[in-house]
Amino acid sequence: MNDQGIIGSTNGVDQLNNILVIGMTNRRDMIDEALLRPGRLEVQLEISLPDENGRLHILQIHTSKMREYGKLDTDVDLKELAALTKNFSGAELEGLVRAAQSSAMNRPIKASNKVQLDSDAVEKLKISRADFMQALANDLKPAFGVSAEDFELYIRNGILLWSQTIQDVLEEGHLRINQTIKSEMTPLVTILIEGKPNSGKTALAAKIAMESGFPFLKFCSPQSMISYSETAKSEAIKKVFSDAYRSELSCVVVDEIESLLDYAPIGPRFSNFVLQTLKLLFKKLPPRGRKLLLIATTSEKEVIKEMGLMQSFSKVIHVPNVSRGSEVLQVLEQLDCFSKKEYDQLSKQLDNKGLSIGIKSLLDVVELSKQATDVYRTAKFVSVLEEIAGLHDC
Repeated sequence: MNDQGIIGSTNGVDQLNNILVIGMTNRRDMIDEALLRPGRLEVQLEISLPDENGRLHILQIHTSKMREYGKLDTDVDLKELAALTKNFSGAELEGLVRAAQSSAMNRPIKASNKVQLDSDAVEKLKISRADFMQALANDLKPAFGVSAEDFELYIRNGILLWSQTIQDVLEEGHLRINQTIKSEMTPLVTILIEGKPNSGKTALAAKIAMESGFPFLKFCSPQSMISYSETAKSEAIKKVFSDAYRSELSCVVVDEIESLLDYAPIGPRFSNFVLQTLKLLFKKLPPRGRKLLLIATTSEKEVIKEMGLMQSFSKVIHVPNVSRGSEVLQVLEQLDCFSKKEYDQLSKQLDNKGLSIGIKSLLDVVELSKQATDVYRTAKFVSVLEEIAGLHDC
């Protein structure tokens, strides 16, 4: 039965005594407000994710039989597991215990032409800490946890500190992380990282988010919403923020705002529906007791300013392009991709040179040059820089 069916069934019905109607949902935001009016489902109770003490009690319940029959190893510390399972629901904690049991049950199975079970090992079998760690690493991921794969994708090559400016960006990020954690006056902290395309904005945003250590980290990117309609895209963005509000500490990275808005400079054109959604969400304070760090990126600072989104951010951070030969050499030194002789040659050729190239594009040039033979490698590197980065004398 849908919302309208439930509303219809509650209209025009004589009062019934001793009848209690209880409804449950994972998506309160999708319920028709008419269903929540007085006289219908007027009392709403939110069952939040368990805190550390709550997780400990849940783990104690699901491991009670193990302890009773001596199947829980002495190296298992439930307090440690409770600390490691931030944002796990009760059902996910139960799943963790079951996964640890399955891991332990695999040990007595002998690998041969046919499955054999070591009966002596089964009698002595105990679920150990290693089984729980295995389950945490490979079997169980909380629905309201860290989208580690998304973040690691952007920082898989690390962060190159080719300029003091990049170090300053990371330090500013750390300050904002501390502000989010410690400040009671600013439960919502917002950062906009802007710069030209391929300047490494997304990687820096991902790095800051990962270093926060928050139990909820989520990427909101246009790549995950390809072919979405305006309504579907707005609902997807809204769900990311709704999920974030379930965690005590959360960080959301909204990547390429202009692409989320379907911005096109010809016209210009953009989705006003999505724009209004972002405006509201960027200013909405999280519920009491919750804190949110919002990091957004854009390559169209002036466009974002004209759309009225700039005022939603407490700090705007600029990420520059690599603009000097000395900065290129700093990148090459950290990559250690050229021999000392090649590096010395490039040092002479790039000294007192100017250019403009994003760090991602520079890394592509490096990889391209590595494919050339040793004799032509440095020449190839310099020629490509002249072609795409405008290498010139200062």
